[in-house]
Amino acid sequence: MHTARTGMPGNTGAPAAERSATHPAAGRTATGRTATAEAGDPRVGWSSEPVGAPVLRHRRDGILPTVAAALSVRGTTLTGTPRRGEDLPELHPLVQDFLDTLTSGQRERFTGRCAEAVLISRHIAAADAGRSKRASRKPMTNGEARKALKHAKLTTRRIREDGDPLHGAFARPCRSCTALTAHFGVRVVDPTAADA
Repeated sequence: MHTARTGMPGNTGAPAAERSATHPAAGRTATGRTATAEAGDPRVGWSSEPVGAPVLRHRRDGILPTVAAALSVRGTTLTGTPRRGEDLPELHPLVQDFLDTLTSGQRERFTGRCAEAVLISRHIAAADAGRSKRASRKPMTNGEARKALKHAKLTTRRIREDGDPLHGAFARPCRSCTALTAHFGVRVVDPTAADA
């Protein structure tokens, strides 16, 4: 005679006490600690490993994660984020020429879209537009651009979702932007560093 099984899958019909004794998670509580850890030392189960990024439980916001950068030059501060989308940003010719001459070891897939490149380009373009009529007859030189960026400081921060431990942390420039800032004499500042 055929007998249909009832109850939950995996239920063998054994009493609950026997099932819990043989089940691998039998002694665990809702927090994941063992019953002996709950009764004993509260430090059992602590970890010295740094906390990673939180588990993604819903769809990410369209613009996050990203970075935001700030360029300070003699009291003037420009802020911005990287450019996204299919169209490349229109960079100042001096910045674009420098990025075009980078070797493959210094280039990134997103070269020219970084917030650092966009901000340096914006400042050089503003300085170029502010030149006298006579000086503007010739194209701006790298020396004039470096002079316009004298004493410039640049910092970049990570922008993440609420609860992400990386939110607000310093973001080191990519290889392309490291070369770009060195070329134009812009100092990259980590505000969290001890010597900043």
